[in-house]
Amino acid sequence: MIGQILTDNSHYVTLVALMSRMFGLVDSKVAEAGYFLDRIREAESDFFGVRCDTVAFAAAARSITFAMQSSLTGVPEFDKWYKEKQAFLKGNLLARFFHEFRRVSQHVGDNAVIGGSMDENGRRFFFGPVPELHEVPELDVATACSEYFKLLLSIVFECYMEFPTLINGQWRYTKEYYSSLGKTIEDAEWELGLERGWSKISGLDEDIYWRILRTQADGCNLQDEFEEWLGKRVPQPDDEL
Repeated sequence: MIGQILTDNSHYVTLVALMSRMFGLVDSKVAEAGYFLDRIREAESDFFGVRCDTVAFAAAARSITFAMQSSLTGVPEFDKWYKEKQAFLKGNLLARFFHEFRRVSQHVGDNAVIGGSMDENGRRFFFGPVPELHEVPELDVATACSEYFKLLLSIVFECYMEFPTLINGQWRYTKEYYSSLGKTIEDAEWELGLERGWSKISGLDEDIYWRILRTQADGCNLQDEFEEWLGKRVPQPDDEL
């Protein structure tokens, strides 16, 4: 349905804004998974706590791609792009493990975090086979969760780079993008809930006013995570100012 509506240019900008707001759910799910990951990484001797936090982490991490799909499914370019990511995740051993770990912990009730050890590096916890989940990572729990989180974060980063005007308001509210739609700055003002023509009333240079408009729009809220885990940033149109 979204793909069909997008062919109607009169609805396009409004729908893109809606998708951008919805993509904020992805940012929220990343932050949620990161919260539980931090608890796992900082745990010292709380075995029960690590078991609980790993279940919560797996659920939140798995929801990252669910939220991504709910935001953009039906957009032809995204559907093609994400189909390739799905194939990659299905072929990745760690992603497949956490998919099954979530299923077993949520639908069966079992937990594959079964033990721990102490060495010169401190306390570490490990997965072990359970009746519904026979193959588990050799990595300790904190490392396995960290690697899975990094894997998902890299997909989110690629999505920001691949579809900037769909999900990032900083790239949507540019003169170049609106011109490509046959739209003007007055259309951008209207979409943001401002009075049409305010830029002309204010007397500001249009390029400056576009920058002001972007301060009213959402953007990428994961720059800290991208920098910490991937060593990258999503570029923004005003980075060089």
